[in-house]
Amino acid sequence: MLTYSERQHGRRLSVLALAILTALPAMSRADDTNALPDQTKAKTLANVEVNGQVAANGIAIAAKQTQDRVMDVTTSEQIQSLPSLNIPQAVQRVAGVSTSFNSDNINGRDEAQQIAIRGLDASYNNITLDGAPMATTDRASRGVRTDLLPASLVQEVDVYKTWQPDQDPNAVGGSINVVTRSAFDNQGHTYASVTAALGHVSGTGNALSADAGLARKGDAVFSATFGPNHTLGFVLAANYENRNLYSLGHMTSDNIFYNYYNANGSNANNPGIGGNNFGNGYPVPQQSKYWSFPENMQRKGLDGKLEAKFAPNMYGFLSFGVNDEVVHSERNEIILDDSRSTGTNPVQNQTGTSGQFALGESEIGRQQAMIKREDKFTQSGFDWHVDDDKVFSARASYSDASDWNPSALNKYAYGKFKYNGANGAVLNGTPGLAMGYDTSGFQPDFSMTHPANFTNLNNFNAVYWRNDNIRISDSVGDLKLDFRQNMDADAHGFGYAAGIDGRRLRHRYNESYQQFVPTSSGDTLASVGTVSSELMPGTNVPFLYINPDLAWGQLATSSRATAYASNANNSLQSNYSHTEDTAAAYLMGTYKTDRLSVLIGLRQDDTWLSTTGNVRQVTGSVTQWQPQTNRSRYDFTLPAASLIYNATDAVRLKFAAGKTIGRPTYDDYAPNTTYSQNTDGSVGITRGNPAIKPRLSTNFDTSAEWYLPYDSMLSAAVFHKRIADEIYTLNSVGTVFFDGANRIAAITQPMNASRSQLNGAELNFVQGSLGWLSPWLSGVGYNGNVTFLRGRLDALTSSGATRPIDGLVNQPGQIRNFTVFYNQDGFGVDLGYHGTSRALRLIDSARASQDVYWKARKEIDLRVHQNIGSDVQAFFEIANLTRSPVTSATGPAHDLLKDTFSIGRTYWLGVKYTPHSL
Repeated sequence: MLTYSERQHGRRLSVLALAILTALPAMSRADDTNALPDQTKAKTLANVEVNGQVAANGIAIAAKQTQDRVMDVTTSEQIQSLPSLNIPQAVQRVAGVSTSFNSDNINGRDEAQQIAIRGLDASYNNITLDGAPMATTDRASRGVRTDLLPASLVQEVDVYKTWQPDQDPNAVGGSINVVTRSAFDNQGHTYASVTAALGHVSGTGNALSADAGLARKGDAVFSATFGPNHTLGFVLAANYENRNLYSLGHMTSDNIFYNYYNANGSNANNPGIGGNNFGNGYPVPQQSKYWSFPENMQRKGLDGKLEAKFAPNMYGFLSFGVNDEVVHSERNEIILDDSRSTGTNPVQNQTGTSGQFALGESEIGRQQAMIKREDKFTQSGFDWHVDDDKVFSARASYSDASDWNPSALNKYAYGKFKYNGANGAVLNGTPGLAMGYDTSGFQPDFSMTHPANFTNLNNFNAVYWRNDNIRISDSVGDLKLDFRQNMDADAHGFGYAAGIDGRRLRHRYNESYQQFVPTSSGDTLASVGTVSSELMPGTNVPFLYINPDLAWGQLATSSRATAYASNANNSLQSNYSHTEDTAAAYLMGTYKTDRLSVLIGLRQDDTWLSTTGNVRQVTGSVTQWQPQTNRSRYDFTLPAASLIYNATDAVRLKFAAGKTIGRPTYDDYAPNTTYSQNTDGSVGITRGNPAIKPRLSTNFDTSAEWYLPYDSMLSAAVFHKRIADEIYTLNSVGTVFFDGANRIAAITQPMNASRSQLNGAELNFVQGSLGWLSPWLSGVGYNGNVTFLRGRLDALTSSGATRPIDGLVNQPGQIRNFTVFYNQDGFGVDLGYHGTSRALRLIDSARASQDVYWKARKEIDLRVHQNIGSDVQAFFEIANLTRSPVTSATGPAHDLLKDTFSIGRTYWLGVKYTPHSL
C-alpha cells in the first residue's frame, strides 16, 4: 500500500505526465519465450503490483518493465477493450505500430491485414506464435496473416522494438510474438469464457450484398488443470465468424494515372508510356474506374494446447491449431476511358479543371471469386531447470499454410474493336462515348455527352471470358535448442545463453489460366447485363452489371469465341517454387546488478536458397517456357549489445545497438517474367530478380521509462536505422516484343537501393486511473502515444541514376493513438483514436509525379459494456465510427486521386459469459 507521501509524490508525477501528454497534439502539429511458466507468485515491480486481479494496463506495464529490451505489450483484456476486427487492428494501438492494407490492383481494401512496426511494413518484421515461426501465403511479403488467429487464444502480444541474438534476425522493424494462453495461468484455476455477438457492416444489405442476414461471431476458450497435484493442463479455443463486407472503389488507370496536354489540345506525352512533359500543367485523368466489392467472409478455427509439469523443474507442452478463412466476393467494374484506349484524341475546351473529348471508350467487368486460406500448426517443447540458474529448452514446430483463389471474369466494352482472332481484341475510342471531365474536386467527375449510348447494352461487345485458378502453399519447420545460465530477470552477476536454430521453408505458387476471346462482334451485353437505377458517383450514367450465369451461357452457345492463344503461356509464366534452408547459432553474455544490466551477443545466420521458375524463350515465332533453377546463399554475422540502467526504482534507461536483416519476399527470387495484355494493346510485365540481396540494417535505440503510481507510465524512445541494400519495386515503361509485335510495356521489378535510413521518436503515456484526483474518478483512465518518423530512400532509376526520396515504402511521418476509458461498478466505456499521416506507397523509376502515397487516415472506435451479475457482460461496439476510407494520391504535388476505397462502420452487439465459480 502506498503511504501518504508516496501518494503525494505520485500525484505530482501524474500531473507532470498529464501536462506532457496534453502537449503532444501541439507537437504533432509543429522475449524470453522459453521460461518455465510460474503464475503462483505476485511480483512487486516499482509501483505496480501484478497478480491475477490487477487491471490490464498494470499487467502490460509490468511486462514492459521486466524486459531488457525496448518493447511494448498488449494484453487479451486490452485487445477486447476496443473493437478489433483482427489482431493487426488490436496491435496498431501500441506505440510505433500501424497497419497496412493490400496494395495490389486486383482486390478491395476493406480490412487491414499486415502489421507495421515503426513505419516498416510486414516485409521488415518477424512474427512468431509462442516463439515459433508461422507459414504464410501473403503474396506481397513474408508477413504472417495474424488476422486468422482467434483472439480468444491470445494471452498477450509482445512487440519488440530492439533485437537480441536469440531471436530471428529478420527484424529490421522489430519482432512480434503472439503468446497463447496457458492452463497454468491464474494459478492453474479452471477458466472458461464464451462470447457471442450479432453485427452489421454499413454498405452491406445493398442490392449486391454477397449474403443476406446479420453478421455473427462467437468464440469460446476453456482451460483447466488436472491429474496428481494438478500438474497436467489443457487449453481449448474455438472461434467462428460470418460477416458481410462492402467497399466501393474509385480510381484512375493502373500505371500512367494522369495525362498532360499542350495548348493546342495534343497530348504532351504518349498516353501509354507517359513522360516528363507537363504541357500546360493541367492534369487530366486517363480513366475513371469504379469497383464495387460485396463480399462474405467466414472464419473458423480450433486451437489447443496440452501441458505438463512432469516434475517441479520440468515443463512440457504440445499445441496445435487449424484456422481458415473463406471469402466469396464479387468485383463489379466500370471503366470510363478518355485517353488510354482511345487513340489520337485531343482535349477540347480545356480549362484548369475541365475539358471534353470527342472519343471515349468504356469497359464493364464482373469477377466472381473465392479465396480459401488455411493455416495449420503444431508445436512442442520442454523447459528443464537443471538447477536454480540453469535452463535447457527445446522447441520443435511445423506450420503449413495454403491459399486457393479460383476466379471467373467476364468483360464487355463499348468502343472501336479490332479483332485479332485468337490473340483477342484491341480497343479504340468511339464518338458515341464522347465525354467531359471535371477535376475541381479531389475525385474527378466524368459526364457522357450522349448518356443514352452508354445505357444501350447493345453497344457493348464481349472482350473475354476468363477462368483463373491460383494456388499458393507454404510450410516451415523449425527446431531450436537453448541453454541459459543466470539469465533470469532478477539474476545478478555474470550469465550467458547459447543456442542453435535450424529451419526449412518451402513456398510454391501455381496458376492455371484459361481465357476465351471473340473473333468478331455479336456477343453483346444486351442479353447478359442490366442497367441499374443508381448513378455512379460523380457521373451522369448508372451502374451497369453483368449476370455471370448468362455471360457464361453466352460463351457456351457462341459461334464467335475461341481459346486465347496465350492460355498455355499465362498458365506457366508466373509459376515458381522456392526452398530456403537456414542454420543459425547464437551466444549471449550478460552482467547484472541491482542498477545495471549489460548484454553482448552474436548470431551467425547462414541461408541456402533454391528457386525454380519458368523462363520465356522465343525461337522464331514460337514462345516456349523452360524451367530454370537458381541457387544462392548468404550468411551474416550479426552483433547486438544493450545496456539497461535503473536510475531509480521507477526510472529505467535502455540503450541498444545491433544489426538485423530483411529477407526478400519469395517471388523476388523467381527468374520469371510475367506478361499481361491490356485492352489498348499495351503490356504489363512483372519480373523477378534472382540477384536480389537481403537488407542489412544497423540499428541504434535508446529509451527512458518512468513507472508511476496508479498503473501509469511515461516513456520516450529515440531510434536510428541505416539500411543497406534496401528493397523497393522499380516501375518503368519500355517496349517489348510480344505476340509478334513490339508493344509498349509497363515494367515492375524488385531492386536493391543503394541505401536508406529511418529516424524516429516515440512518446507513450499510460494513466491507469485518475483516482489520485478524486475517488469519483477512480474508474477513469487514458493512454496515448505518438511516433514521429523521418525516412530516406536512395532509389536507383531505370537510367542508373539515384533519386533520393523522403520516406520508406508504407512509412508514415506520424502514428498517433489515444484511448480514454471509464470502468466503474460493472459499467465501462472505451473510446479509441488511431491516426497515421501520409505514407509512400509506390515509387516510379524516374518521375516523382508518378509516385503514389497513402493519404493520412484517422479512425475512431467505441465500445460500451455493462456487467449483468458477476458472470455475464453485455457489450456494444462500433469500429471505424468515422467511416474513414483508404485513399492514395499521386501527381507532382501528391494531391491527385490514384484510388480510394470505402470502409463502412462495423457494429456488434453481444454478450460474454465468464463463470467465476469454476
